[in-house]
Amino acid sequence: MLNYTPNQFPFTGEDFRKDSMLSMCNDTTVFGSLRKELAMAYLWQRGAVWYARMQWRDANGQKKDYQKSLHTNSIVTARERLVLVNRVKTEIKEGLSFSFPWMNDEGQTKVLVFRIKDAINQWMVHRKKNKIAMSTLEINKLALNYLIDCTGSKRPLDTISNSDIASYIDYLDAKGNSDTTINIHLRTIKAMLNFYHKLGKLNSTPIIQQRKIPKTEPIYITDDEFQSLMKLDELDDFYKRVFLLYRETGMRLREPFMSSLIGDWIDIPPESKTKSVRSIELSDPLKKVFLELKKWYDQGYGSTLIDAGDNISKVFKKSLRKIGSKDTKHFHSLRHTFAVRMLLKNTSIYDVKLMMGHTSVTTTEQYSNMNLKRVAQDFPTLVTSYAKTPKFGLEDMFLEDTCHMSSDYVPL
Repeated sequence: MLNYTPNQFPFTGEDFRKDSMLSMCNDTTVFGSLRKELAMAYLWQRGAVWYARMQWRDANGQKKDYQKSLHTNSIVTARERLVLVNRVKTEIKEGLSFSFPWMNDEGQTKVLVFRIKDAINQWMVHRKKNKIAMSTLEINKLALNYLIDCTGSKRPLDTISNSDIASYIDYLDAKGNSDTTINIHLRTIKAMLNFYHKLGKLNSTPIIQQRKIPKTEPIYITDDEFQSLMKLDELDDFYKRVFLLYRETGMRLREPFMSSLIGDWIDIPPESKTKSVRSIELSDPLKKVFLELKKWYDQGYGSTLIDAGDNISKVFKKSLRKIGSKDTKHFHSLRHTFAVRMLLKNTSIYDVKLMMGHTSVTTTEQYSNMNLKRVAQDFPTLVTSYAKTPKFGLEDMFLEDTCHMSSDYVPL
């Protein structure tokens, strides 16, 4: 009988004596259960290179397949290296990763800890390959940077516990984040952990619950507020024109930067949050503002900023505080304002959906569910202008259906 040790069995590419134990075990179904029980790594050749391969079923009955290159074309060297892999076969099945002597400068078998920093880097690369919108990636990056602030970057990913999530929420609270923002960051953390759980790098994930936020009506900028913004002496005329462009188009903060103007139409690419192409028609005055904004972003002051969109948002928020608006209002309120104004002009909910690029009309219905008769009181010039023949003057507030613009309203 041919003698062997567990660390040498089984090898592929070898011929055994027909009547040997190895031959019998390799060919009989009786030994099948024993092979599964041992779950030994065996040699497997891909091209000219030898690999250590091990297959087994986990506690849930799912088949697992482990492959590790032995970095050699020599069967003799491969056998020697396979011995080292089999020494840690149990730990491999438990989910640990190893760097073997032929893979590192130290020439030793080392446990590779899947650190939080490594997990974040790999997940972000995965997200980019799947063409996630840049704005979403920036939000993800911020949430994950906060996680590193709380836990450190070198901790093993699988050590994140419920108490770590609670500390993370407390940290976000201390930084002054709203409940909505906290929920956005929690979704990022949950998405990443679920990703690695599906890959088998995490046996379980901590409990992550969203904060309950009462439903509120969309927050918009009234006619009086917008006109007050346009009259702010300390607000640069460029920003006044830009705020008007956003209000009249309903574009998201960073959509103009990725868009192009073809004729009278802004074409927004699928890289936007909606992940679909949409177009917005502009009047001649607004086309000029759009081109001015693009030049500012590509060649002007905006090109020197780390985040040009953040600059516009902060200027808008600062201006709102100057005129005494409620602190709940912010840049995205311009997008809400666009939707409200369109509905007040009797635009169908489905047309508004297309204009805003909503995936579902359910999202757009939040605006139609408002008491529009009450809301109309906040847009007196819009309502009266559409009820009568337009007469342009100092107090006119609408521009999208005309090629006219009052120079007293927005400086061009």
